[in-house]
Amino acid sequence: MLKIIIGVLIVAIIAVGGFMYYQSVQDKLANPPADTEVALSDTEEKPTPTPEKSMKPGDYSIEVQNGSGIAGQAGIVEELLADNDYEVKSTGNADNYDYEETVIQAKADVSKDWLDEIKKVLKEKYDVQSKVEELDEDAETDVVVVVGSLDADGEALGESTSITEESSDTTAESNASGTETPTPSPTKSA
Repeated sequence: MLKIIIGVLIVAIIAVGGFMYYQSVQDKLANPPADTEVALSDTEEKPTPTPEKSMKPGDYSIEVQNGSGIAGQAGIVEELLADNDYEVKSTGNADNYDYEETVIQAKADVSKDWLDEIKKVLKEKYDVQSKVEELDEDAETDVVVVVGSLDADGEALGESTSITEESSDTTAESNASGTETPTPSPTKSA
């Protein structure tokens, strides 16, 4: 009987000791000292970075429309975008010349990041509306940029505003009353 009691005591002491050792290991893993790194085991999954799709300026087709009433502005924006590797499919005149801010219209599937990048380019020279307007899915291009009459500082564009600050072909015809009538920009298709 004494052997049984001693056996039970030894098993109890081993069990209590094992439990205390297990708890101390768990505490060390949960709260490692500040200067100690905890290595991940090989069985744990390590997060893998997802590769970002590289955006390119030529990912979407662009049409530039002159909505400023200042002749040649669609061509100037076309040149600005081309200097930044964007491909403009066509240029032309907007439905009216009442645009003050430059407006970007885009189809729903155009990347927000791509639109943010083209906004940065346009904001170098123009006052760009912050909200992108939705473009009909049956439109011929993915993006339409309607050039407004205000520059990046919110000031009215001059008639000879150009990318290179040289005088450009932005002449306006005068009508009989002496007011200027905008000369339409030629339409170009790529």
